[in-house]
Amino acid sequence: MSDCLLDEEFKSGQGIPFIALEGEGEHSSFRLTEEAKEFLQTLKAPVALASIVGKYRTGKSLLVNRMLLDIKGGGFQVGATVNSCTKGLWIWNKPLRCKDRKSVV
Repeated sequence: MSDCLLDEEFKSGQGIPFIALEGEGEHSSFRLTEEAKEFLQTLKAPVALASIVGKYRTGKSLLVNRMLLDIKGGGFQVGATVNSCTKGLWIWNKPLRCKDRKSVV
């Protein structure tokens, strides 16, 4: 990632739901959100995926905000309660542009 540019356009993005969970229990299902479809259609270069996974409420969004986005007071929503702010799978809506012409999402 050292060949990638953390420019203001990238930092001006926002977290958007990628895969949303609908329903509850045995009647729940996943769906790709319209917002994510529209974003993915804008990508023209090859795409690399960076992901952070873990149990809920363990600081994944905070880690991304501070280490990757270098944003304090913005980025992915975080909260001080036991309720999840980013339920499901989320992506950043501005790709990280790299010298090898790949976009990191």
